[in-house]
Amino acid sequence: MQVVQIVKRYGPFGGMEEYVYQLAKELPKLGIQVVVLCEKSSVPSSADVRIHEFGTLRKPHWISHYRFSNKVNHWLSANLNGSRLIHSHERQCLHNITTFHTTPYKLGKSRMSKWLSPRNFFYEKLERRELFGPQVKAVVPVSNLLGTFIKEKYSISDPIICSAIHPGVNLSKPEPSAKLINQNGMSTIGFIGKEWERKGLTKVISIWRALKEDIPNLKLRIAGVESVSISHLFKENDSDVEVMGFIRERESFYESIDLLIHPAKFEAFGMVVSEALFMQVPVLCSSECGASEILEPTHGISMPENCGLAQWVAEAKRLLKAPINVAYERKWANVAVEYSGIYAKLFS
Repeated sequence: MQVVQIVKRYGPFGGMEEYVYQLAKELPKLGIQVVVLCEKSSVPSSADVRIHEFGTLRKPHWISHYRFSNKVNHWLSANLNGSRLIHSHERQCLHNITTFHTTPYKLGKSRMSKWLSPRNFFYEKLERRELFGPQVKAVVPVSNLLGTFIKEKYSISDPIICSAIHPGVNLSKPEPSAKLINQNGMSTIGFIGKEWERKGLTKVISIWRALKEDIPNLKLRIAGVESVSISHLFKENDSDVEVMGFIRERESFYESIDLLIHPAKFEAFGMVVSEALFMQVPVLCSSECGASEILEPTHGISMPENCGLAQWVAEAKRLLKAPINVAYERKWANVAVEYSGIYAKLFS
């Protein structure tokens, strides 16, 4: 069986790209040949995973989707060797299966706006093409919450929406004694994410400031975003804040915090949640975050993003004080097995 994976950037970049990269690494272990079609790859081609790069296409973003799609279509037409399954993770049109990694375009907003802007119109068209292309037999959301969002926007999508396949976690398992313990008894809350506005950093800062009234030495550690981008969010007298910027080794970040707060407005999954749980860090996140469905009472809590600040502060305080027994594991090998089951059904 050969499976063609389609993604614009291929490599361990985190998020969607990480999902595709880890899946492609595991599929050959199940006897599945993998071909990756991408604009750019950060890793070389191998016997197990053959990579074809088309080069980065210029923006605007929505036009680059069409250009990348055309490159993919031409390659597929020119390489008709044997039976294969086409698995897209992008806004394509000739795939058999697509994994949906983002919330539907303009979710929760008036769809009349699509007629007022060519950009909106074409993004809607790209999305519909990905979901309802002529060869699409299966749509796999990365969370069941995302599947619900898709069905709410497109009721006709129900028959092809599969059960979610959550991402795995590829971090080094912490030793029982690896958790950093501050010698002064200080606690630290953490936030990680490049798209800090959508992921709720301003709310995290408000929660931290409110908590400091009762926990004066409480620290806030922020990763994934550069300080120059968020310096305007802080006051001159804001102390105990560390902005780490982009980090390659995420384990040390999770080992240095006592609670991850992730109040995203909409999040298809939120891999930082599963990573924190894997690293034995409790989580407070929004229920609009797809990863909230993996939370158990011993892991933390999720709550609606629009809850008042007092509720967020109260839950954060409880999680910082209560003994939490966090244990979560999800191997990428399991992700590959779940996809291989879908592939087998589509081939039959």
